[in-house]
Amino acid sequence: MVKIPKEVMDLMAAKETTKLVVSSTKDGKPHAIIAGSIGAPAPDTVVVGEVLMKKTSANLKENPNAEIVAVAGPKAYSIQVKAKSRLTEGPELEGMNKALAAFNLKAGAVWIFQVCSVHDQGAGPNAGKKLA
Repeated sequence: MVKIPKEVMDLMAAKETTKLVVSSTKDGKPHAIIAGSIGAPAPDTVVVGEVLMKKTSANLKENPNAEIVAVAGPKAYSIQVKAKSRLTEGPELEGMNKALAAFNLKAGAVWIFQVCSVHDQGAGPNAGKKLA
């Protein structure tokens, strides 16, 4: 089981971090969006609230492989993930919507991802280095 290193977990949790979801169609056409609803409730799991992400959700339904990118200043990490499930009810969605209410947003679902690998993509000598 691949786990996100602590320094990556910390960066993902920081408010100043920009986070993206990169999905692709079944035939490999990429699609990237900025998503503030990305979180890592455990080192082996990433969650994304489905807010205004019609194309991304359609892509994930036909191709479960995706990438999460977290960037803050010169620090950047890439997390390759695989969609495990899409929840349209339950405590995960309720918790996500509670957090999103502060931004006057609401998720229609929560995507749950398994972490496959983690790479340093920052501006430095470790760029491209596999961390997990």
